[in-house]
Amino acid sequence: MARLKILDMEKRKDRPRRYTGYLCTLGGGKQVHAWVSTDELDLEFHGIDLKAVCKLAVERASEADLAKGEVLVPRALLIEVEKQEHAGGR
Repeated sequence: MARLKILDMEKRKDRPRRYTGYLCTLGGGKQVHAWVSTDELDLEFHGIDLKAVCKLAVERASEADLAKGEVLVPRALLIEVEKQEHAGGR
């Protein structure tokens, strides 16, 4: 799959579901929410680069998630980004 072009990212919260993340506007005007569990951010991944996590999640999202307009960031991606941050780069 070709890499998606993200034109804009706006921080959002979904308090009832306890998610935080970004509304990503893609080329062509399509919008996709990328969500991370607030509990995971507060308890285990405090200080992680949320914008980088959400951007990667959208770039790697399945066609079904993109069509739905919502991507839930998997724990494995949080771990991957955290390891990259500790290693000193992307």
